[in-house]
Amino acid sequence: MDRRWPTSPPEGGTDKALRLTLVAAGIICIALITCSLHGCSGDSSAPTTPVGSPPIAAPKPAFPLVVSANHRYLQDQNGVPFPILGRTAWFITSLSEADYKLFVDDTVAKGYNAIEFHAINHDERGNHPPFGFNNSLPFTKKLDGSTWNGLLGRNNDQGPDFSQPNEAYWVNVDGLLSYAEVKGVLCFMFPAYTGSRGEEQGWMVEMVANDSTKMQDYGRFIANRYKTRGNIVWMLGGDYGTGEHPFTGSQLAVERAMLAGMQAVKGQASSQLSAEWADPSIYTDQADPMLLSAGTLQGVYSWQGDVNVHVRNGYSYLPVMPTFLLEEPYDQEGPDGNKVNPSAIQPVRRFQWWGWLSGIGGYISGNGCVWPFNPPKLLSISFCSDGWQEHLNTQGAQDMARLNAFVRSIAWYKLVPSGLGGMKAIVSAGSSLPALPNYVAAAASPDGTLLVAYVPPAHSGPITIDMTVMSGQAKARWFNPTTAVYTVIGTFANTGTQDFVPPGNNGTGFTDWVLLLERH
Repeated sequence: MDRRWPTSPPEGGTDKALRLTLVAAGIICIALITCSLHGCSGDSSAPTTPVGSPPIAAPKPAFPLVVSANHRYLQDQNGVPFPILGRTAWFITSLSEADYKLFVDDTVAKGYNAIEFHAINHDERGNHPPFGFNNSLPFTKKLDGSTWNGLLGRNNDQGPDFSQPNEAYWVNVDGLLSYAEVKGVLCFMFPAYTGSRGEEQGWMVEMVANDSTKMQDYGRFIANRYKTRGNIVWMLGGDYGTGEHPFTGSQLAVERAMLAGMQAVKGQASSQLSAEWADPSIYTDQADPMLLSAGTLQGVYSWQGDVNVHVRNGYSYLPVMPTFLLEEPYDQEGPDGNKVNPSAIQPVRRFQWWGWLSGIGGYISGNGCVWPFNPPKLLSISFCSDGWQEHLNTQGAQDMARLNAFVRSIAWYKLVPSGLGGMKAIVSAGSSLPALPNYVAAAASPDGTLLVAYVPPAHSGPITIDMTVMSGQAKARWFNPTTAVYTVIGTFANTGTQDFVPPGNNGTGFTDWVLLLERH
């Protein structure tokens, strides 16, 4: 969740293009509504799915989740594949019951089935840290034994004693996890988010002050409290711990101690664990043997936006682990992290399309005005000052609803990324390199019944598909990721290669499209 961006963010749209978006989208919506009411004539290339189709409802999984036999994705107790379709909700434990239910309900309505959040909050950009709902604190005592008033362990203040939990705070977390489980929502929960470089965004300073014994007590407490809860993925780290920002000796000791406390609780319903280490990273970049061996899910973090490189590395890692895009650039959050120029990373949907097709296991997306869950601010020039509820239905959120529905509409769990896992190179020309913004991510099923390719906005010209990937004649369609409209292209033999030319402007000022081939 670190907001440190490179000086040159990934290629995106211009402000002018974004201003034209509403006009273009409005014209398209009017035309499509007119067609749906009065009928429209045309050839076989006419749209075949109406705009505004509701997301495909997520079946409620039978928790807890387990790893599939091929170790490529999660599935429920009935063997039903579970794609990770997630949404960040970092400060959700600061909300009232009514507000967290509002958010979870909106999340489910958009086809998501997972959320990611802190159990305890530290980041000063969020809603009133470290307090939870009704000004409750997660711990009752300072390290010196006196009552904790919420001051954190910085600037010579006495931080909290992690071995002294406050029941009033944790009851609200109980309610959130319970409600999410009823709604079929998986919770990626950090017991103690360490923070970028171990600094003010997270708890690392306080964790070190508590020492290994108290952190082990805390790990045991939180795992025991939720040992019967089946909808948790436990999360380690937090923008820290690998690459150029590894844990120091004392920091590693307390992170290991918390994990040891969690692992000491036997019979836990939820056994899945991942982490968000330093940006960029995959789970298995962790060098410490204890932390490395604990992971069951290959979470991939790339705030720089070069998600294809890192997700493909995660997919290629042996032994195989389910791979998913854990974090990437957020909707409505600019490259400086302070929401000054959010247009710089648009359209954000490209990162999720890329990440999904490069790893198959799923993705988690976010919005810079939503995750802090800040209330409206009267004295603020930020465009987020109207409060988080006003940002639940952005273009980005609606694009995610369309992507969520698209994933569920196909046998996504059969897909194998191009050039990985025994799959041949699917795009024989026009694909570019995974690190470049014009890269065409593609995946297909080994049985030759399904192929999906995402053509990003930075791409130009046709793409050439190796049709021998398919096992028979293939019906080809373009899918518009901004409207969920399909356009029929035609039927093609599974021999040689075939060029496909993207239709151009998708109605938002951008030119990204999805190619779908299905055996006819």
